[in-house]
Amino acid sequence: MKILLTNDDGIEAPGLEALIQELEKEHECLVVAPAKERSASSHSISLGQKLVIEKRGEDRFAVHGMPADCVKFALSELKDFQPELLVSGINPGPNTGVSVYYSGTISAAREGLINRLPAMAVSIRSKTPNDFTFTAFFTRMIVQGYEHSVFPGDIFLNVNVPDLPESEIKGIKVARQAPSRFIEEFVQEHASDDQRIYSLAGEIQVFDPDGTTDEEVVREGFIAITPLKLDLTDYSTIPIVEKWLREREASWLNLKNT
Repeated sequence: MKILLTNDDGIEAPGLEALIQELEKEHECLVVAPAKERSASSHSISLGQKLVIEKRGEDRFAVHGMPADCVKFALSELKDFQPELLVSGINPGPNTGVSVYYSGTISAAREGLINRLPAMAVSIRSKTPNDFTFTAFFTRMIVQGYEHSVFPGDIFLNVNVPDLPESEIKGIKVARQAPSRFIEEFVQEHASDDQRIYSLAGEIQVFDPDGTTDEEVVREGFIAITPLKLDLTDYSTIPIVEKWLREREASWLNLKNT
């Protein structure tokens, strides 16, 4: 397959390099990644700014922008390479639960799907992983599903791997996204009469845990695979809103005409 690789940790990140080394064993890869770390950039783009692109090798480009910029640039400008799959990662640190709204790793995969390109995001549950080798190998195994068109075209896969030796990983589970929030802590580092400086820390809290969510599954030592969609519409609520509007439509029109 032709695979577009990106991340949010920068083009020199070890997780991305491990992915390149593994996937190039069987696939043709193009790397378009941020020039520096862009973690927690969500789905931001460099609107109204000059986008500087550096060629870092035959098939490697560093973008002075966001992860979503990287995908947009690759698909719009590098037309000699027509990817069949986008892989974003390997991110150090999990992207489970509410993290998917903040993550640059996830946003890059989402941008691929927006452009009708099959995509997956891969993360490992440690900010300082000892080794990316197994996670890269497991990613290559998942790519086989894309090679055979197993997965629906309207989803992208979010893969989270425990930071454990391969022999200690308990298995693989398909998990739902955890309803969750971050319990934040603003740690004051400096204070003066007119300025205070804080760093943000915190941990994820799962609402109503039942053992089936991505955060719980990866915490327990399993690989968590979560299919995610672009469509955030709650279809079950549409008739409720429609009924409420119909009941008030006549009175609103009467008010408008008085």
